[in-house]
Amino acid sequence: MFNCWGMVNAYGAFMGLYNEHLLTRSTDLQLSLIGATECFLLLFPSVFAGRLLDARRHYYLGFTGFLLLFLGYFLLSFTGRQGFKDQGTYSLVWLTSGLMAGLGMTCFFTYSSHNVIQWFPRKRYIAAGITSAGAGAGGIVYPLAFKFLVSNRGFPTGVRILSSIVAGTTLIAFILGAPCADVPRRSVGPVFHASTWIDKRAWKSRPYVLYVVAVSLVYGGFYSLAFHVTEWAEIKGFGTEDLIAGGQGERPGNNGLRTFWFLTIMNGTSIIGRLASAVFATKWSNPIVVHTATCLIASLLAFFFWPFAPNNAAALVFVSIFGILGGSMLSLPASGVAYLIPDELQSHAGQWTGMMWSTVSVFALVGPLIAAELNRKFSMNAVGYWTGATLLVTTILFACSMYLKSQEDKTPTGSAVEQVKSEQQTRSSTDGGDVATIV
Repeated sequence: MFNCWGMVNAYGAFMGLYNEHLLTRSTDLQLSLIGATECFLLLFPSVFAGRLLDARRHYYLGFTGFLLLFLGYFLLSFTGRQGFKDQGTYSLVWLTSGLMAGLGMTCFFTYSSHNVIQWFPRKRYIAAGITSAGAGAGGIVYPLAFKFLVSNRGFPTGVRILSSIVAGTTLIAFILGAPCADVPRRSVGPVFHASTWIDKRAWKSRPYVLYVVAVSLVYGGFYSLAFHVTEWAEIKGFGTEDLIAGGQGERPGNNGLRTFWFLTIMNGTSIIGRLASAVFATKWSNPIVVHTATCLIASLLAFFFWPFAPNNAAALVFVSIFGILGGSMLSLPASGVAYLIPDELQSHAGQWTGMMWSTVSVFALVGPLIAAELNRKFSMNAVGYWTGATLLVTTILFACSMYLKSQEDKTPTGSAVEQVKSEQQTRSSTDGGDVATIV
């Protein structure tokens, strides 16, 4: 989590440098596309990664993730030549940090969230919360490291040092990560069969479908705001952007709070939300309750604080609280699937979770791009309205999913559990018929 969502959460710091120094000719839409590509590629291949994890192909995923992440950020250091103003090449920045690093992130993302839940079935919400806190930690460390290294060593050298940090931490995860031996292993099956990767029973579960759509809107709305928080702070006059003068040190603007601190604070407080949501989800045995409440509060904050924050103090309160709520919203999806999936299908958890993330990826790609266009055509306030609207719809969908789940528990007819029992009965009768024929 530290190296996948941690780097995505840090993209606002990268985007600030690109916008102010390295890629000033690129539009807000183009710069948002880099971060959105990371989100999309981090999530979309999860349908394949989750299924491979069910088959215990974790070492293949881990090594692939290590290689792609390291190479992605190492090669990024060559895209800006000497790091002077407008020396960056947009297509190469997108190719390395967007495409290559994004593909590496998906390996470790599914790898971490899936394995931990299997190791701690009774405390799975707590375990998932602690694991997801790594995303918040990465969102603190990487913006600060990027800022310090690029300011003091220049863009090329600074990013190479950053890539070595990525390599070292991913290597630790690769060496120590392993699936739980108590969960049955499922062989992969024919590679080109859709049933190998997609479990149709999941899409017949109405609570699951509504939950997947709701999580999709969470990612489409939250990262739209997160990618623009440093620019918002500068436009509103809450902080100033540091300019990097050819890698020879800082060339600060006006005195005041630096805008990258707004992103760092948001990422830092997200750790509180990730851990607190895990505690409440465990206490109530229902992560969707926590999801519903946090989305509603975050929606109201985005509607009113983003456009109307009157001063620095209010802006800092906003990013702090929104970070806590965001950490809660982003840490619970895998736990939500574990709550919705029947006990009889727990060996399919990786597959169901992977299918969810692949669906979410489309919204994670499109959401920030819509926000960038709204910012261009209207104003920065429109980004907050977009986030607020998506989270409000999400609140309703979570509540509906929770209601349908409670109804299924009371009357399981037509649910995924009944489908499993029906399949088992069909197999038994078939086997019995075969035996009778032989006799």
